[in-house]
Amino acid sequence: MRRRVRSINHTGVIVTTASLAVLLALASVASVFAGGFQLAVEAPRAGSTSMKDAALIVRTFGCGQPADANVTVTAEGIIDNQRQSLAVDLKADAKGVYSIQRQWPQEGKWMLVLTGTYNGMTSTVFVELDQKGGVYPDTRLNAFEASATHARGLRRKPTTGDVEAALKSNIGAVAVAAPSSSSFPSGVIAVSGAGAFLLLFGIAALGRRRRAAN
Repeated sequence: MRRRVRSINHTGVIVTTASLAVLLALASVASVFAGGFQLAVEAPRAGSTSMKDAALIVRTFGCGQPADANVTVTAEGIIDNQRQSLAVDLKADAKGVYSIQRQWPQEGKWMLVLTGTYNGMTSTVFVELDQKGGVYPDTRLNAFEASATHARGLRRKPTTGDVEAALKSNIGAVAVAAPSSSSFPSGVIAVSGAGAFLLLFGIAALGRRRRAAN
């Protein structure tokens, strides 16, 4: 009887440890997504009257007051093998919501570079444009995503190499410089993996103790 009681106690400790590891991993995921700062973009909805002249909608997300972020936009292009860089004006439509009207020509190859800074954090979004410099109607990058439709995100300011690589090929080239295409940051994946490892370790130890008790 004493031997069986000891086995049950060990089992409780192992299960509790594994459960705490999983809860810790989940809490870490939640804390990462609760903080941070990022820009989100989307093409205006067809038939929208409030932003009918907009080419792109920009939103700020994050902890604190992300609507206070400093957001800048440039149109980066190549016309007749000549590099062009144009500053693009933003129109504030609501707190933390902006619209962009087209301010670049149809000639050449173009992309938009949006960079937001807030409370020491930086978020950059590259937006791919069509052959006439228009925003694709299905363009969209949700908050805290690294990649989506016709757009890629970076958690830092873009380098000249980032922009040049994207212009010479397409936005897909930005994936080389961007974080993983997964919406989960690498640190979250590492913590979650550690939790899963501890869970598996606890289950394996439980099996060994049961065999030893028998």
